Amino acid sequence: MTEQDFHAAVDAAVARWHQDHHGEPLTSVVFAEAQPAQCHANAAAYATRHGGEVLHGFLVQYPHAWPQVWVMPHSVVRTGQGLIDVTLSPDELRGLGFFAMETAMTNFVDMAKRFPREIRPVAAALLIRMGPDNRL
Repeated sequence: MTEQDFHAAVDAAVARWHQDHHGEPLTSVVFAEAQPAQCHANAAAYATRHGGEVLHGFLVQYPHAWPQVWVMPHSVVRTGQGLIDVTLSPDELRGLGFFAMETAMTNFVDMAKRFPREIRPVAAALLIRMGPDNRL
């Protein structure tokens, strides 16, 4: 994955957020081995120990009074029961939407470390959603 690919994936997540602020449902699960702010390692450790597939994507945060959204790379685990988050509590997940990567990218975690938070103006997010022909 190139830097350009990563930023395009962020833009795609924001465009999806514009259509549905909630994103994919996440269930917070307590994992005793989880370390704060280490979602990628936590998800990998949980999947190794309990099964499931690590799923990379982005958390999108948009406080309603802000003119921008914050986009943070994030990893969760896909299980037979749905998507679980072993890093964040239910309170920490409130107000965040999770949007999985649309295509797998081999060095996502490395890129996530380089770009831990991206900021996109809401107006630009709307333009991304509209596309080149200015249609929604």
